[in-house]
Amino acid sequence: MNNIILPASGLALVLYAVAFALLWRHLNTRLHQAGDNISGAPPSVSGIAFVAAALGLICQFLATVSALIQNEPVMSLNLSLLAVSSLVTCVIVGVTAISTLRVRADNLMLLCLPLAAISLGALSLIPAGNTQPIAVDSAQIGHILLSISAYAALMTAALQSVLIALQERRLRTPQTGLIGLLPPMESMENLFITMLWLGVGLLTLSIGTGIFFLQDMFDQRLVHHTVLTSMSWMVYVGFLTGHHLFGWRGVTGVRWNLAAFVLLLLGYLGSKFVLEYLL
Repeated sequence: MNNIILPASGLALVLYAVAFALLWRHLNTRLHQAGDNISGAPPSVSGIAFVAAALGLICQFLATVSALIQNEPVMSLNLSLLAVSSLVTCVIVGVTAISTLRVRADNLMLLCLPLAAISLGALSLIPAGNTQPIAVDSAQIGHILLSISAYAALMTAALQSVLIALQERRLRTPQTGLIGLLPPMESMENLFITMLWLGVGLLTLSIGTGIFFLQDMFDQRLVHHTVLTSMSWMVYVGFLTGHHLFGWRGVTGVRWNLAAFVLLLLGYLGSKFVLEYLL
């Protein structure tokens, strides 16, 4: 299956570039026509961009699955840092694309597409590190899938929080530009909180299954991963508690979310990098 990684990756990168260019051009067009009270993208533009992004996502998924699955000597998963990162960005692009059907979030797609392209390019061009394949029937598979889903949801929330910060700045200092085309603040915050609840729920299940299934969770090499992930979970829960009890939102939510996500990122990507490339 590894033979399809490069062709699928190349096609995905071309399709992502087409989708990005169409969205960028249309957002600039909407910017110049803002006085005409345009509420959405013309079907001819948004439809083509959506189709291009969807086809690119399919190609990236095929390339990622080819890198993840090994058939010899038995079917197993090769959970390298690059392959998992590509899978996470697949989920991010998919979730964001679906969200745009309800909320005008073209700007968020402009953040997600380059992120997916970078992770896919790294998967195609950079040699994988030293990883131990995991048998498909292993009890760790459920924990791993939960972890990947949690990272994807929380990364989407982190991208959303960046846009909320830009929107807050725009409201305090009115300005023109693509920032002026962001969705209404209430819609963005509702989507942000939804992503956080989903991500924290998945992260909770991931930590719970990790404790239950992984006997080596507190191995010397993994202790920093466990500590940082637990700290991240506590920050997320702290903010959601404050949001529920005290109405925390806006810049406060952005700061808590980004702090928690940085801890999560260091806990996972940092530990994966050390284990694969330094040890």
